[in-house]
Amino acid sequence: MTSYSDFFSELVRLEITVWDRLDDAQKAATGTTVAQLQALRAISGHGGTARVQDVSDALQITVGAASKLIDRLERDGLAERSAHPVDRRSMVIALTASGTETFERASAAADRNLEDLLGDGLTPERATELAAVLAELHATLRDRKEGSS
Repeated sequence: MTSYSDFFSELVRLEITVWDRLDDAQKAATGTTVAQLQALRAISGHGGTARVQDVSDALQITVGAASKLIDRLERDGLAERSAHPVDRRSMVIALTASGTETFERASAAADRNLEDLLGDGLTPERATELAAVLAELHATLRDRKEGSS
């Protein structure tokens, strides 16, 4: 690669390719999409209950997009909304028993599917190294944005 533009292009193409192939594999294996898995992970990561804003922040999507994603989880019986225990104007989202089981099953399938997709060209050790580099770049960009606001 000769420039940051080349790096950006490769990164975006890789993300799109991996997302699309993982999404197909996840739907075939578990009936869930990558977006649903990410939302389930965000809710689970907040101790099993989260606000729409928490999901929005975790997935870096708009509140409206997070709300629609949660609507689909509710429709599929994977999550349910209820009044916030302290702030009755707010809602919290909790995983249902089916949502918890689906999250665990879909997470395990994602691990297997990602290994199938990436394992020939990427060792687990190298994946860990690259993830650390990407996390560092992400933190730098996030810090810059927060410093400019």
